[in-house]
Amino acid sequence: MLADEYGYQVSGGTAAAYPGVYERLRREKTAARNVLLFAVVMVAVTVAAVKWVVPVSLNAGVVVAGLAGTLAVFSGLGGAVGLAVTAPKLTVALSHPFQAWPCQLEETKDHQRLILLLAPDGSVARALDSAVPDTVWHGTPDGRGMLWIAGDLRSACLVATPDAKELWRAKGRPYGASPVAGEGRLRAVEDALLRTATQQAFSAWMQ
Repeated sequence: MLADEYGYQVSGGTAAAYPGVYERLRREKTAARNVLLFAVVMVAVTVAAVKWVVPVSLNAGVVVAGLAGTLAVFSGLGGAVGLAVTAPKLTVALSHPFQAWPCQLEETKDHQRLILLLAPDGSVARALDSAVPDTVWHGTPDGRGMLWIAGDLRSACLVATPDAKELWRAKGRPYGASPVAGEGRLRAVEDALLRTATQQAFSAWMQ
């Protein structure tokens, strides 16, 4: 594991074992499933309206079928997207530990957000494509800070702020991909940030 090679902390348990992470991801997955279930119910209502209401009252049947069908389509899409987002996050959290990484948040020429994982000398160890939440993006002074990463850095990852107050997805960029416009060697990781990555990040959890 790359974090081990740099001496950065890796949690003793999986990301899902961190207090509140599993429960939060399970709630997200359950909510997405409930939306899909609602879509199935709306499909049933649409079929029933066409079969039973239309023959009795065409106007009422069309209104009921149209409304239920519309709700079925939108809730179905929403539920499917929700599951597509939350299920992989839960899978990663159950399979991988958190790694403490000093990071630089940057933006590409086409305005896509990146998380640059920094080696102790300030070089970019890995680059992750990620829709970094606005609260994290704007709340990270100069884009430099600590993030927790779970998963294979070459592919799908789970990213969290310290204490896992926010969770989102990221995906590893191919090695050799240009990280940012006007790239260059970033300055070495500051002492305080490096000390957190190597010593303090999971101390409260491990006690």
